[in-house]
Amino acid sequence: MSTLPKIRLALASLTCLMLQSPSAAARYAAIVIDADTGRVVHETESTQRWYPASLTKVMTIYLTLSALESGRLRLNETVFASRHAASQPQSKLGLRTGQSLTVEQAIMAVTTRSANDAAVVLAERLGGSESNFATMMTQQARSLGMYNSSFENASGLPNDGQISSARDLALLSAALIRDFPQHYHFFSATEFTYKGRVMPNTNRILKSYPDADGLKTGFTCGSGYNLIASAKRNGHRLIGVLLGAHSSGERFEQMGNLLDMGFANSERGLFGEHISQLKDYSALPPPYQLSSNRCAGSAEQMGADSGSSRYEPIHIDAPHNSRRELLKQQNQLAAAKPQRHGNSWTVSMGGSYPRKIDADVNLQRARNALGPLAKSGQARIVKTKTKGSTAWRAQWTGLQQDDSQDFCRRLRARHMDCSASPQVNTALATNHSKPVRRNQRKS
Repeated sequence: MSTLPKIRLALASLTCLMLQSPSAAARYAAIVIDADTGRVVHETESTQRWYPASLTKVMTIYLTLSALESGRLRLNETVFASRHAASQPQSKLGLRTGQSLTVEQAIMAVTTRSANDAAVVLAERLGGSESNFATMMTQQARSLGMYNSSFENASGLPNDGQISSARDLALLSAALIRDFPQHYHFFSATEFTYKGRVMPNTNRILKSYPDADGLKTGFTCGSGYNLIASAKRNGHRLIGVLLGAHSSGERFEQMGNLLDMGFANSERGLFGEHISQLKDYSALPPPYQLSSNRCAGSAEQMGADSGSSRYEPIHIDAPHNSRRELLKQQNQLAAAKPQRHGNSWTVSMGGSYPRKIDADVNLQRARNALGPLAKSGQARIVKTKTKGSTAWRAQWTGLQQDDSQDFCRRLRARHMDCSASPQVNTALATNHSKPVRRNQRKS
């Protein structure tokens, strides 16, 4: 080929890239789908390639749950941290080479604390090596129809070959809930206890959005602040994915707006095409959301580029009179009401559970059912011992008698057991209002 045709070809390619640049420079990508039907309720740049960051771990857990169901893995099985697993950067449990934990602890560390070392422990157990496991992840992605996705590691740490999209991550999340409903509670737990440390879930959507009951956060400088959230209202489940927020607070606030919009649209029957029909029109690489001068922590380690990216806040319009707005108004009215005096009462929800995680899940269900009432009193998990066996129960304490009756009416309306009684001091209570530790990297 002569020089002139080569120049013309290069100019044509450059023109195509310039025409496609708005997609490559997408400020954010998002999608909301109906989890049962797969119909799209809302989407913005949902097929744009993106760095998934720790949302990668949803695939890591999907393969782990698949191994549990096939019998290749057991929850109580002991696994060990290799030197490679122990060397992973934050966020992590801080496992040392050779240190052991159970598969269940590793899953909980991944779903609640986004622990990179625990993710690698699971990957090496199932794949023999993290690189082999990454190949398994990509193969699973293809079988689920995640055609924008490829994986190079189990954690989501920066790698130019580790890419996905909002559409693909919504497909994965829907598959996880559909295929492993009995294990979804791992993504609903509000905290994780390991070696005496109580560590809260990094996913604050569980507390900030009334109907949310799971999934996963993610962060690197390259990806920005990512979030998958699932919420269920009146038996109807939505899955939302938001990629590229510029702060942790922005992702939770805008995800709330996305879910509000999704529920409002679905109530009106405003559905789009099936998620599998969304077409990928761009082969451009993922954008870098946060430059090194704007990235918290070790910018190089977390995948920032050296340039300066333009910052413009994400603004997703939520419908007027959304459920969140109404709950805020009710909350303000409740706070303005004069306090009634009288004895403190305790509300106990559901039965006793042999595992604390089950009581955590029950507590989260109660929070969702109670709405603004959940702000009253103090939520806690109580540990009891009877005939040598340990049990856990969810409770609210410090309530007025009238409030305790309101609690039980609301919970029973949601088909949850409830009993109210004058308060009794319990020495073995776990307070759910402990301050969040700040010494761990966001995810």
